[in-house]
Amino acid sequence: MDNKLVIKKIQALLYDPPEKPVILGRITHEGRAKELIDLIIEEARIPGEVRDADRIASVADRIKLPQDEHFVADFRKRPVIIHPLSGEEFDLKSLMQIEMEDITSDVERAIVFLADKYKNNKERFYLALWRELIGRLADDSESKSKSGQLWELLPADTRIPDHSIWEHKRITAAIAGALPKPAFLLFSIGPVQDFIVTARKTHDLWVGSYLLSYLSWSAMKVVAEAFGPDSIIFPDLCRQPFVDIWLKNEKGLDIEIPDSENLSSPTLPNRFLAVIPEGSIKDIAEEAKRAVKSTFKEICDIVKKEMEERLSINFDKWNNIWQRQTEDFMETYWASVSVDDHKEFLDTYKSLMGISNDWKFDRLLKKYEEKGFAPNIGTFYGQVYGLTEKILGSRKVVRDFSQQGEPNHKCTLCGVREPVHPGMYNSRDCSEDFRALRGFWQERVMAKFLQIRKSERLCAVCLSKRLVAAAFFKEKLGFEIDSVFPSVSMVATASFRKNVIKSFGNPEIKTRVKEFINHLQILFSGKEDRMNGASLPMVHHMCNNEEAVNMDDRDLAKQFVKIEGNWFFEDSFKESLEEEMPNSSEDVRKAVGISLKNLLQAVKKQNIDLPSKYYAVIHMDGDNMGKWLSGENAPDINDILHPAVREGLDDSWDEFKGMKRPLNPSLHLSMSKALRDFSLHVVRRVVEHDHLGKLVYAGGDDVLAFVNLKDLPEVMQKLRAYFSGSLRVDTETGRVEIDFKEGSGFVPLDGNGHPVNVGSGEPVQGFLLSMGAKATASIGVVIAHHSANLSRVLDEVRASEKKAKKINNKNAFCIALVKRAGGTKHITVKWHYDLSPFEKGGKGGFFESIPLLCKWADAFYDGCISRRFVYIFRTETDALEGMPAEAIKRELLRLANRQRDKKAKKFNEKNMEELVNGIVNFYAGGMRSGDIGKFLSVAEFLGREGNR
Repeated sequence: MDNKLVIKKIQALLYDPPEKPVILGRITHEGRAKELIDLIIEEARIPGEVRDADRIASVADRIKLPQDEHFVADFRKRPVIIHPLSGEEFDLKSLMQIEMEDITSDVERAIVFLADKYKNNKERFYLALWRELIGRLADDSESKSKSGQLWELLPADTRIPDHSIWEHKRITAAIAGALPKPAFLLFSIGPVQDFIVTARKTHDLWVGSYLLSYLSWSAMKVVAEAFGPDSIIFPDLCRQPFVDIWLKNEKGLDIEIPDSENLSSPTLPNRFLAVIPEGSIKDIAEEAKRAVKSTFKEICDIVKKEMEERLSINFDKWNNIWQRQTEDFMETYWASVSVDDHKEFLDTYKSLMGISNDWKFDRLLKKYEEKGFAPNIGTFYGQVYGLTEKILGSRKVVRDFSQQGEPNHKCTLCGVREPVHPGMYNSRDCSEDFRALRGFWQERVMAKFLQIRKSERLCAVCLSKRLVAAAFFKEKLGFEIDSVFPSVSMVATASFRKNVIKSFGNPEIKTRVKEFINHLQILFSGKEDRMNGASLPMVHHMCNNEEAVNMDDRDLAKQFVKIEGNWFFEDSFKESLEEEMPNSSEDVRKAVGISLKNLLQAVKKQNIDLPSKYYAVIHMDGDNMGKWLSGENAPDINDILHPAVREGLDDSWDEFKGMKRPLNPSLHLSMSKALRDFSLHVVRRVVEHDHLGKLVYAGGDDVLAFVNLKDLPEVMQKLRAYFSGSLRVDTETGRVEIDFKEGSGFVPLDGNGHPVNVGSGEPVQGFLLSMGAKATASIGVVIAHHSANLSRVLDEVRASEKKAKKINNKNAFCIALVKRAGGTKHITVKWHYDLSPFEKGGKGGFFESIPLLCKWADAFYDGCISRRFVYIFRTETDALEGMPAEAIKRELLRLANRQRDKKAKKFNEKNMEELVNGIVNFYAGGMRSGDIGKFLSVAEFLGREGNR
């Protein structure tokens, strides 16, 4: 960035002072802006371009309202903010206690601090204003106003308080850098799904997502370097791990490096929207394209070089294969739109989008003209974005194609490209060629690279994915990332390990654990990496918890949780050993088998469940995200107005109050911020810290995770609730509870800035913006055997997510139960049902599906009701459909009570009636008997395999 652009960005970021809503009416914001700019720039002037940028940003973000005293909202007296996505209103009560002198001194101190911190370096100061200022204000221990997290809430316009001053400042800076003719650039890279899900190991899945996230950043970085990170509207780059490393290492900002946990998370999507000068569009887009391709090529070349050094390879055939497969593998697409003439643009837009002449937006423009408001490019933000999206979609349809032959045998992972080899196809005997290829991989590659399995022969792309974490991200970039990913067997056995460690107080269990570990160490002597795997984070943290594990047992616990999950299953023990240790001693194998049997017998004596052979994969995706991004799901204009303004508008505005709020950049930034915080701060906390799971990726609304069956229902429900902020703080207990009816739209935080776990009782100290109560998400789940083909499991979880999306209005989940014996059961259910009273005897009202699933699973697990009930229900209830609620309830109670354990002290007829009422409500919600039977099958399976 040149110095003139940097200064313009600084002026734009300070043009609206952070404390503007509090000082409004007592000092002009432009006068205050000059004071702030004067603190750090010799000439405190506001250039015309910055004023123009502010006007464009203001018009883009707000509804043009009459400028008189009837439409002023005194934010200090009535500080009302509105959730930008749901339109929900929140009253902060009063800010009258905040003195103007205190809040202005807080701002001045923070700005002077950053100016002194980055003396004589305007670019660093600009980046600090973008990245550090809000945090500096919120965490200032010397603050006189004591505003804390209130800084994040202060609106840009008190009359339309649905977006903060920070979003507006960033949009102003982006536009200021793009004048005189701003243009949209929408950029996308691929292939995405095929690249990620081509996986035989969980590590492949994670690293594919991580690599794509990094490649996306390589394209975004081109824009950030040229025009500043605020030029990218979505995703929100502020506090993203890759961006913070760039700011720290390359730009010299004095900020903390992201910890290993955050840095290990793939959180950037494969597309971005930027606002840059029209004249720079092609150059920037092409440079971003080159950055993606060159970065991918560099990664592959580093992996190739490491293999050459370890295997002493340097042959033309070897080099040709690598070049052919990696040169043009990544695809990139981009589209751009700018506006010359407003009327001509609108005519073109309506023609391309098939919009009729009776368009509400036309009438709103006419209303503006009547009030003397001249439109500018900001007025048409939503239309420019919509057209850009349509053009990019059209460009993707015209796929790039270059014919490329892939001869001979195929990669065992992707099945498309030729495995890399040093040139060994010299005979006409295909079987001899295959033996040579297999020998190269098993005798040479596998011996030097422990990440490779016995049966694998990989192409350049799949091999680069397998080795990139260590070769590129760790060694080349120095990233402190956790690149060892738990296997599905580790996920399946996590609850078992946790329960065994808790029982270390029993001498027999501890003795049997030691024996098992000792025999495994003998078997894998010198090859411990094949014995051990990565434990789930929650189990790992448990080993370091003094309350959970005695200090004397800590080393043993750490050894135990690292044992690869396959070694806990007697039926798969031999098969796994043949794969990993084909030449091991038969006597040693027998000794390991005996010690395992002894351990499992000791565990049974203590009533600890044996390790489950099943695990779950969760794929979550936000519903209708295209509609959110296009503004179709935005709140109505009436809902985003401050109450004082809403009350003051005359009847001539009634037509427009019910109109959707026009799409604006702050709406995009709010969505981006909500999705950023969900992916960075919420998902991992829910999946890994509070439950037995491992996150693969969280790219905004898109989540993929592996979860132990014990915690599956809770993880599903929490991800859905935290996504939309369907949470409330109980006024009596202070506990955070899930509430899909009256949720706040925000995620409560504890004193450490972490999302408060539901029901934990941790005091709430802050919040994160979520997508809001009107946003929904759907989840696909697969429950699969640990030995099932991972690629097929991933295909099934995507199919399950699509089945959930087919439910009317979505907001559903689909669980696929894939048993090893064969057959797959799918059950698709809505998260909750808002029912009208279902005749006499029906519970009616609002009820949720996951709590019902948990109650049935608990009843099956505790033996309160026989598992035979599922069979009886599926064979004897078809005739119930269409009958009155009372009749359905009576018949279900009759069948259920016959299978109820009458001796169960904690489970009586009243408990049975509660479970049956839930089933009756499913009938009311439109579910058929067959689907309810599948629901009960899943509940029974979770009760049987859940490892409590």
